[in-house]
Amino acid sequence: MDEESTTTEEPIEFADFNAKLLVLDVLCYDLDVIEPYDGDDDDEDAVVDDEDVDGQDDRAREYYDDLDLLPSQLDLVTELTVDTDLEILQDLHPGWDGSDDRYDPQNWDDLVDLPSLRVVYAAAPLPAHVSDALAAKGVEVRSA
Repeated sequence: MDEESTTTEEPIEFADFNAKLLVLDVLCYDLDVIEPYDGDDDDEDAVVDDEDVDGQDDRAREYYDDLDLLPSQLDLVTELTVDTDLEILQDLHPGWDGSDDRYDPQNWDDLVDLPSLRVVYAAAPLPAHVSDALAAKGVEVRSA
């Protein structure tokens, strides 16, 4: 086996885009491992909102959706915040007030499986099955 094949990481596919956003918030804004979306570089005339999601910046969504997350990056995530006030959500939907559940993960498996996750800060109670799965892995859940 050659050395290159042992050091090449395959990107991890997330089953739920909203779960990926929670991880990206840590990697982009807390750890500065990945460059966050910068809408200032875009032409204002090029902004096209998704017709299905009023106010969403489709360029930001595409940017974050296209980012590959590697196992070594996911290994850096030891704490995760579940809140409607995350910076990444303002990138995606400027001015969104968090009054609905549009960015709540529906599939939590990828978050539960984060290899180094130790603490989850939750602004609201997590679904019981998620809290149970995290507790079974030794992850502390701190609710507001």
